[in-house]
Amino acid sequence: LFFLYLSLGWYHSARVLGSGKRPLTFVRENLQATGPIILPWIFISLLLSLLTRFSRGWLRDFLVGGYGEVAVLLLFFAFLALVFPPLLMRLWKCQPLPGGPTRQLMEAICQRQQLAYRDIMVWPLLGGQAVTAGVIGFVRRFRYVLLTPALLQTLTPHELEAVCAHEIGHVKRFHMQLYLALLIGISIIIEPLGQLLMFLFVQTDPFFWLLENWDFNYFEIAEGLSLFFMLLLLVFFLRFVFGFFMRNFERQADLHAFTSLHGSLAIALALEKVARLSGDIRDLPNWHHFGIGERVSFIQRCVAQPGLVQAHHRKVYLALAGYGLLVAAALSLHFTLPADLVLQAAQDKQLSRLTEQLAQAPHDNVLAMSLATMHYERGEYRQARDYYEQCLRINPEQPEVLNNLAWLLITCEDESLHDRPYGLLLARKAVRLKRAPHILDTLAHAYWYLDRHQEAIDSQQQAVDMVRGRERLGYQRTLAGWLWIMERQGQLPIEPLSLPEQAGDKMEIDLDQLLTTQ
Repeated sequence: LFFLYLSLGWYHSARVLGSGKRPLTFVRENLQATGPIILPWIFISLLLSLLTRFSRGWLRDFLVGGYGEVAVLLLFFAFLALVFPPLLMRLWKCQPLPGGPTRQLMEAICQRQQLAYRDIMVWPLLGGQAVTAGVIGFVRRFRYVLLTPALLQTLTPHELEAVCAHEIGHVKRFHMQLYLALLIGISIIIEPLGQLLMFLFVQTDPFFWLLENWDFNYFEIAEGLSLFFMLLLLVFFLRFVFGFFMRNFERQADLHAFTSLHGSLAIALALEKVARLSGDIRDLPNWHHFGIGERVSFIQRCVAQPGLVQAHHRKVYLALAGYGLLVAAALSLHFTLPADLVLQAAQDKQLSRLTEQLAQAPHDNVLAMSLATMHYERGEYRQARDYYEQCLRINPEQPEVLNNLAWLLITCEDESLHDRPYGLLLARKAVRLKRAPHILDTLAHAYWYLDRHQEAIDSQQQAVDMVRGRERLGYQRTLAGWLWIMERQGQLPIEPLSLPEQAGDKMEIDLDQLLTTQ
């Protein structure tokens, strides 16, 4: 889809703007220029997907975690630095700049600028019509200086030296390495920041409007919103934060050309000529490079005010320091934010809403039951007990409420809430109203904790007899554990119990082994 949309844009641009070429030829040339840049990302994304699919253990956990993306970016740029430049020269059909005066001039420029490189190449970008230059590669062995034929044909030697000095400025100021750090920083920042945005949003009324009016559960809505916030933050950081650094890095490269040529305005003259040859784009705004008019104006101001050069460099490095602090703060949030921050915020808001609704309708049994369940799941047992009791005041003949309250009073972690005799009464009443395996299980636990072991065994056996499949195994394990304890204490019943078969297969239970896995 990405290449399809690009191709449609290029096709109609060629027709409307009249590039002088057939639209399909224009599309092909653009694909040749941009396609190779996407190839490393496609390759590494495919590699990551395969590793995630087939890896196990800690490697899989790392790859699917937030830092897996950072590792992919590191791999991506390592590939760009070491392997991709020579491959790119082939894909772009670049050829070494032939020997002669131009080659000698370029070699002299690179020598004066102390730039180590592998070769100087002619770059036939867009059929050779593009007016631009570049330096590809992080390290000397894989670094190439690129010049388009149109640039070589139109610039004077002095202007050509200024353009090359501009590209060398990117190398001298380590802009490619800084781009890598910025991209990794974006990956680190976006996740906790997106989580904080979700934390704020799930406490608002629009979130619960979505929850109540869309046929999705909480987790589906939260996942969709998380993706939305991630994309929103990614666009924001690329457009405004990354764009800010790109513009100012470009200005640093202009200033390198300006200062390395001892205050010459050759770079300004070259930019003016590039603007005319590129379709009179001098006053066209540019979000990632500054407009050419802005760049020329700044260079001219530096002639009158040389202090602007160092002031701009300080501005860039202060911005980088601020960005580094932001990344450090994001890293600390990675390790300090609770994993269930968003869920807890949503539950807090939902509890608040339900509490307000129940205050307005105190006899609404559904609201009271929802509040009791939510408090129990959060480990807030005292509040859960109060709401279960409110449910029973509304309607005392509710077996599920009776069972839940009985289970809380019998087994909850807060021992100050234990009231097992009352829990036994509640469980008995629940069984009379609804004879279900989970309610019999609650009754069995009440008997067990009150040291009425034989009745506990009988009730649990009845629960086992009522279910099949995976659920049955849980009840059987409880029963087996109790039998093991009774065996150790010499309390086994006179009539031995026969555990039922499971799914047609004879089930032989080793009580010692089962207890060790409890």
